[in-house]
Amino acid sequence: MQAWRFEGGFGFDALRRVELPDPVPGPRDVLLQMRAASLNYRDLVVLRGQHGRRVQPPLIPLSDGVGVVAAVGAEVTELRPGDRVCPAFFQNWEGGAPPADLEGGRLGGPLDGVLATARVFPASGVVPVPEHLTDAEAATLPCAGLTAWSALMAAPQVQPGETVLILGTGGVALMAVQLARAAGARVIVTTSSPDRAARVAALGADRVIDRSATPDWAAEVQRAAPGGVDRVLELGGAATLPDAIRVARTGGQIILIGNVTGNEARLFLPAVLVRQLTLRAVTVGHRQGLAALARALEAHRIHPVLAETFAFDDAPNAFRALEAQGGFGNICIRITG
Repeated sequence: MQAWRFEGGFGFDALRRVELPDPVPGPRDVLLQMRAASLNYRDLVVLRGQHGRRVQPPLIPLSDGVGVVAAVGAEVTELRPGDRVCPAFFQNWEGGAPPADLEGGRLGGPLDGVLATARVFPASGVVPVPEHLTDAEAATLPCAGLTAWSALMAAPQVQPGETVLILGTGGVALMAVQLARAAGARVIVTTSSPDRAARVAALGADRVIDRSATPDWAAEVQRAAPGGVDRVLELGGAATLPDAIRVARTGGQIILIGNVTGNEARLFLPAVLVRQLTLRAVTVGHRQGLAALARALEAHRIHPVLAETFAFDDAPNAFRALEAQGGFGNICIRITG
């Protein structure tokens, strides 16, 4: 099989296309012919060698992908050749509470990821995907899609009429806009340019705040939701968390997802304590959640938003495009098909 792999270190110079032995499925495994992969901010962290000591080369990168079952092990009965499936981001988390060694089950580090023409996974670690999605669209589900789903549907589940504030317009945010609207919520989104504001409004957001024109976006959110928002999808990190707390209603919740603006935040604790806010972290989600997301997308005919799709031969430039942050939607790689 062909794969892109970090060898001898991390960074663009260490990302090399290699020929590896064809994988063979065990009795309870499936062999996938990989069709497409999708990139997330985490993949840049891995590229930079900043994901911690457990993530080491040699490593096939990327966690989000879709493939077609090419062969099944002798004990596999629920899948057959030709089925199109996504491997779960966490290969060791079926449902319920996360396992103690949750970090050890991540695809794309420390486990080999999906940027290869073929991969073997346990049959219990993959999920069928909706037929209405293209390969590139389906490839966005295991991390970006499931993170948005978990932020909205893990207890307490988003309710019709709830006001949801989504910070940013990356892949997770754009999926969250569509899922929240499908659930009957009112959606407010912050973004960084007039063009992005127009595009996310067309996607269904009820109110879009362009931070380039309104630096004090929190004050604008307070005007749009005078009693405060019910739920904030906090995708920014240290720089945005204080304002996320500022705009939440009494009894509201802040869903901690990203930290692209920094790892250490200073909080005014009385604002959290007196108003009884809940700060809850979401780290992607489990395989059962991925299956539920797939069912919801099929029921509502939702399509993930794609920015650009690169050829397998051009995979390093997909990383560069993600680093440039110029696209609107998910950046994908076409592997086969």
